[in-house]
Amino acid sequence: MIEIPERTVIPSVRYLKELEKALDSASPYVLLTNVHIGNLEALAKKCIAASRKVLVHCDLIGGFRPDRQGIRLLKNMYGVAGVLTQSAQVVSYAQKAGMIGILRVFIMDSRSLEKGQQVLEDTRPDGIEILPGAMADRYWDLFEPYADTSTLIAGGMIVTEKERENLFACGYRAITVSSPGLWKPSK
Repeated sequence: MIEIPERTVIPSVRYLKELEKALDSASPYVLLTNVHIGNLEALAKKCIAASRKVLVHCDLIGGFRPDRQGIRLLKNMYGVAGVLTQSAQVVSYAQKAGMIGILRVFIMDSRSLEKGQQVLEDTRPDGIEILPGAMADRYWDLFEPYADTSTLIAGGMIVTEKERENLFACGYRAITVSSPGLWKPSK
């Protein structure tokens, strides 16, 4: 489980010009989604200096390989607190390195949903990010059984306050959002 307040909106920073706004949000975490190995150190330091924990989509970091050594590098050299990934193996690497491991589960069709659930049977991630978040409310019942051992997060394509509030009302503890207008604390 991830220690995170209920109803947390985690800013997902795609554009570097939006980092300052993300650091002004109420979230204890910032998700850096559009980074490469060359700018990660400076961005992570800036987040850490603002008392924010850094999360990264390790499968999307340019110039980076998410193997055992790469994950340790993220923690020891860059101060990254946790990773989001589609790989159960990478979640395990992160957890063994003392980091947060969040497994991303896609709901693109019934096949991807089924595969995601199979992976969850063999994995004990600290968090589960259900994507796209705009559809995650429809599948709450399928993921609710994992809420006792993993923090449930909805992410992707959440663009309105109504969608944000609906996901929290369903029971999702946090959401990842790239729309700066939704980064303010929810009521």
